[in-house]
Amino acid sequence: MPATLRPLVAIAALAIAATALHAQGPTLRVERDGRAPVTLTLDALRHLQTDSVSLSSHGAPAVRYRAVNLLDVMAAAGSPIDSLRLGHAGWIVAGIASDGYVAVFSAGELDPKLGPSRVWVAFARDGAPLEANEAPFHLVIPTDLHGSRSARQVVTLRILDALQRRPAP
Repeated sequence: MPATLRPLVAIAALAIAATALHAQGPTLRVERDGRAPVTLTLDALRHLQTDSVSLSSHGAPAVRYRAVNLLDVMAAAGSPIDSLRLGHAGWIVAGIASDGYVAVFSAGELDPKLGPSRVWVAFARDGAPLEANEAPFHLVIPTDLHGSRSARQVVTLRILDALQRRPAP
């Protein structure tokens, strides 16, 4: 291939890759210490068991979300809740938004046998796709008294062992 064509071929390849990524729709990246990250598409989440979850915040009328239980998302990514208790008590799950906002949950509070928290990964609101200020995914926690952990624009779930982390300086 002539050297003058190489940049054009590289640009064409990038355009094709970007088109393919856009065609698959929103994705949720699931990261876990010691494992390769898993990317779940919106279509993959829709194939999991979904539920209608109601949430009201700040005295506003309740809205209905179409969502997947966070535990089912974790299991689909290869990290079922039972796998987090094997010798470690410090597992946490962080929902990370595109703007850097983080909502954190302990594995114990997520386990329905131990804790009260029920966390949902929402992809639709009142029968329509999430709007830009919530998309691609919105963490919905109807068991929380205040909505500060109901993170919007979530793009990553990070599962990590907090006991293996070094304290910040």
